[in-house]
Amino acid sequence: MTAPASAGPPEDLGLVRFHLIAALVWMLVGMTAGTFLGYRLTGPESAELGAGIEWLTYGRMRMFHTHAVIFGWLSNGFFAFAYYAVPRLTGRSLLWRPLAGVNGWLVQIALLLGAFALVSGQAEKVEYAEAPWWADLLFALTFVIALVISVGTIITSSVKSMYVSLWYIILGFIFTALNFVMANTLVAHVVPGAAGAALEGLWIHNAVGLWVTPMGVAIVYYLLPVILKKPIASHKLSLLGFWTLAVIYPLGGSHHFFFSPMPWWLQVVAMPLTAALIFVVYSVVYNFFATMKGQWRELAPNISLRFLTFGIFNYIVTCTQGPFHSLLSVQKVVHFTDWIVAHAHLALFGVFSWWLYAFIYWIWPRISGRQFSRALSEWHFWLTFISFWILYYIPDTVAGLMQGFFWLSGAPLVDSLDAAQPFWVSRAVSGVLLVAAAVIFVINMARGQKGATAHV
Repeated sequence: MTAPASAGPPEDLGLVRFHLIAALVWMLVGMTAGTFLGYRLTGPESAELGAGIEWLTYGRMRMFHTHAVIFGWLSNGFFAFAYYAVPRLTGRSLLWRPLAGVNGWLVQIALLLGAFALVSGQAEKVEYAEAPWWADLLFALTFVIALVISVGTIITSSVKSMYVSLWYIILGFIFTALNFVMANTLVAHVVPGAAGAALEGLWIHNAVGLWVTPMGVAIVYYLLPVILKKPIASHKLSLLGFWTLAVIYPLGGSHHFFFSPMPWWLQVVAMPLTAALIFVVYSVVYNFFATMKGQWRELAPNISLRFLTFGIFNYIVTCTQGPFHSLLSVQKVVHFTDWIVAHAHLALFGVFSWWLYAFIYWIWPRISGRQFSRALSEWHFWLTFISFWILYYIPDTVAGLMQGFFWLSGAPLVDSLDAAQPFWVSRAVSGVLLVAAAVIFVINMARGQKGATAHV
């Protein structure tokens, strides 16, 4: 399959720029909130930070953090990618471009309404979708508008053979629209108890696997051929990865509720479905690395390719870890521990945020006319890599294992808290450094030198 073209209708670039700027703002806000949460775990004195201020309570800030990074940062970034890639892969302008511009502002209003509701204590019982119905309603409307514009452009185009990125974009938009409505109607207001939890497991699972994952993988499939100037290794293998994800992934959400009152057969079914994902992921990763054959030397000079590639390595780790801890024998140890927290951050930050970083580094000179600083981009990469892996992921994973074994031993709960304390301090330090790296990233984009020559 030939590499996607990098030329296309220039009138869509302002829309791409708008959503990327919005994404960067939400990234800084969401990461700062996460760092605040991490700091409060470092000791009794820090736990009192913000005491007496209801808006800063741990539960509200945790919901605000996930809202900001999943919907504000990642989703805005994915809208930007779709609005850039779809016209160039179909050869036609976006449908209803003026509506897309208005919708961009409506997305931010919906996100702000949801954020305000969460910090003021108005929340629903749906993890990763806690905003109340009146904020969800507006966001759902904006998402459907983005769906109609993106998918409608693909369907009404004259393209006869769709590049794989378009397949993933279609899957991400259509499935997530249905999934979001299900979560905020059936789970939030209709289905009670264990049945509602089973459906919520589908929402949590598929928000990551059938929104964040398809859009992130679509970015890699688009950027790799463009950066390396060579076709993707195997179009057939790319479609195999797509269809196995679409068929196998949706029904494994019950693994989020092992050892719960949920029907046992659902928990048992979730195990093989989750284990099978390792073959889905490895086929995709093999395709990526086969495409990079003979091109590894490009990692040093190309910061976009470097974030892309290290994100792929993180993808291998998190998607090997996921099937591994779907085993009940492993769940007995890691259930409810920081192991799960580290795993979630490896996926949403270490993989998909890094792929979004790669897209922004690649596209920013093309939409702003500014070249970013190589020195600042190196600071951003290495500070992000070291802070996340050395100070966050590894310590938090170890803390999770320690917690699990402490609990299984029957030791007092306070012993597990004392044991985890040094690792939580490391996690808090990593948060500060990751925010600093993100600030460097934004400054680099804002203050780049004029004179970009790359084609759009």
